[in-house]
Amino acid sequence: MHLFLSNFNVIIYNLRRYPREIPDAYERLLLDAVEGERRLFIRSDELDAAWALFTPLLKELEEKKIAPELYPYGSRGPVGAHYLAAKHKVRWGDLAGDE
Repeated sequence: MHLFLSNFNVIIYNLRRYPREIPDAYERLLLDAVEGERRLFIRSDELDAAWALFTPLLKELEEKKIAPELYPYGSRGPVGAHYLAAKHKVRWGDLAGDE
């Protein structure tokens, strides 16, 4: 993990210069970062691996102009998910009440 002290010093300076209460979650996150809590943060090699995995996928979606399948808020997700699940012989949620 690389901690750029200049950026951190700017944060601390701003907190001192403009005193206001920081929400507990942010305070805890900053404290965890300073103390080196690694479970909350992604390592650079993990980030590189994620980009290596998703960049070709995102590029293909953009080139082929594939748009995500929209679905209503609160629903069980896109209809295509049910067909994809059935194709691989798995269930996408409980379909008993859907018609």
